[in-house]
Amino acid sequence: MPAPARVGNQTVIRLNRECVYRFRRWLHAQHYAHSTETCYTRTALRLCRFIGERELRHVTAMDIADFLSKRLPPQWSDGHIAHQLQALRCFFDFLYLGGVVDHVAPRFLKARTPIRKLPKTLTQSRMKKLIAKADNPRDRALVEVFYATGCRIGEMVNIRVERIDFKRRCFPVMGKRKERMVYFGPVAAKFIRKYLGRRKSGYLFQDIVPQQKGYIVRGPLAWAGNWRDYHNGGKKCMKYLGNPARISYATAKRRFNKYLRENSIDLTRPKPDRPLTRCTLGRIIQDIGRRANLGMVSPHMLRHSFATHMLERGADIRTIQELMGHAYLTSTQVYTRVSNNAVAATFQRCHPRGA
Repeated sequence: MPAPARVGNQTVIRLNRECVYRFRRWLHAQHYAHSTETCYTRTALRLCRFIGERELRHVTAMDIADFLSKRLPPQWSDGHIAHQLQALRCFFDFLYLGGVVDHVAPRFLKARTPIRKLPKTLTQSRMKKLIAKADNPRDRALVEVFYATGCRIGEMVNIRVERIDFKRRCFPVMGKRKERMVYFGPVAAKFIRKYLGRRKSGYLFQDIVPQQKGYIVRGPLAWAGNWRDYHNGGKKCMKYLGNPARISYATAKRRFNKYLRENSIDLTRPKPDRPLTRCTLGRIIQDIGRRANLGMVSPHMLRHSFATHMLERGADIRTIQELMGHAYLTSTQVYTRVSNNAVAATFQRCHPRGA
């Protein structure tokens, strides 16, 4: 058993959490992806809750094994264990370099090598069905850009309009700490322009911010008009409109509108330059997939479909590697297992019983 803590129990808990918060700031300083920061920090916080009032320097490899085995979800894969262990190794590496621990407990454990499954893709005919169900400018532009470029969802979030070159039909993206150039065709360009309209800057897929209109509420003794003054830091404002026992809602509304006109009060809500989140983009693609009766469709399936269809139409695997942003060719070679049209054609042509 580890030695008991020399300081108060609550103090130990606070110190452990402070280590996690500093760990997250360090990940941010090292330019880790936001999703990686969140995942690693969440795992580290869960470990701190698991060990309770014990100090991090007393954590052993067996404690890490207990933490991983006792917190398994109902269904898990080898990859789940590997990801959790990698997060804890990174956390304890940080603690070791800072002198908080004298050994890196998670590195005494070795996860089983995950089985590499074939990526899920859509056939070209099913891809056409998906595109046909994207029935508004934003959704159509989103699907077209996903399929035309093979971008990761984190890369899609950060596309800037001012960096899109419509003449060369390309734009740069930053993924896995590397910048690369991706390309799109005339069809995607058409629907990007249709979605953008006259907009020339900002994130390509912007968050939708409802326009402020003001509202009227009824209290026991008063009708009150409420709004936010976004030209003054979003300050809440209110105007007395009359007694509910004497005037109706329609009269209160007319008084409210008259007050706004006479005082030149602008209810315009400034639209922040804020992109759609990863979750929102994922839900949009899932919704389009359900409308097309294709089951569960994810943004990553469109990325896999991009690579598979390029390979089927004769693209060189090194070119696909560059377009996908893969660091290792082995990551790209998995698509040769998915795209087996050429293998099937050769079998049918060459085998005596293949035709």
